[in-house]
Amino acid sequence: MELKFTPWHLRSLLILVLFGCGTQDASNTLIIGHGGAGQKAEEPMNSRASMERALGYGVEGVELDVQLSADSVLVAYHAQDLSELTTCEGSINSMTWKELRNCYVVSRSGQSFAIERLDSLLSELASKRPDIDITLDCKLFAAGDWWPYLRTYARAIVALNRIPSIQGHLNVECQVDAFLLLLQTEQPYIPLYRYATDMEEAIWRAVTSHFQGIVVSNDRANKEQVRRAQDLGLEVTLFGAGGRWSHFIALRKGPDRLQTDAPDLFQ
Repeated sequence: MELKFTPWHLRSLLILVLFGCGTQDASNTLIIGHGGAGQKAEEPMNSRASMERALGYGVEGVELDVQLSADSVLVAYHAQDLSELTTCEGSINSMTWKELRNCYVVSRSGQSFAIERLDSLLSELASKRPDIDITLDCKLFAAGDWWPYLRTYARAIVALNRIPSIQGHLNVECQVDAFLLLLQTEQPYIPLYRYATDMEEAIWRAVTSHFQGIVVSNDRANKEQVRRAQDLGLEVTLFGAGGRWSHFIALRKGPDRLQTDAPDLFQ
């Protein structure tokens, strides 16, 4: 009987050869839970439960989306409008913390999860994991004037970093250079990462602005670009890895940090 191999069979065989029962070596890469336990987890991203699940798998740190409320409270939430993920409407920056406490993120299974304020959430996580690495993806959606909003936001990050259990654990990433430069002036000791869509432009901007590094999607950076950025003194963070194959490809590029959507692979 003649055996015929399709491209799907060959790819599957390659994965088995490369991975066996495990995943690519990650010993030189810091593994970080994207939004906690990732996009496919039962718990919503940025929820306390998702953070705890990720840390339970043994990853070194977590990444979470951050926004600023109308009364200058930092909260964990991703979307521009509350109606995209919660029972409320409007923007985070147009509502006070007291109002946001009545908004709940609804999971795919119908469970409700409270929006978390960062000071209490991160203090608790850091007390349980004193070596935790925390990355804040700062989302900028101003309900009022832009520059006062940026200054208030930056000062809120600085105040968060002064909490003893959190101090020294924070990293900040953002797509807006103006915010990173403002934060750099307010607190030069917090590592800052330029969120990139174009790797070449990001390398130039990060070097000239003296940022710690770059955050870029796995499919927008190749191994040579990662190495070139590192040779220039930058750290490279990749995200967008959810399955074994995408993790294998990402880790082969040699990033300093990997934000994973499947932290259970590293359990």
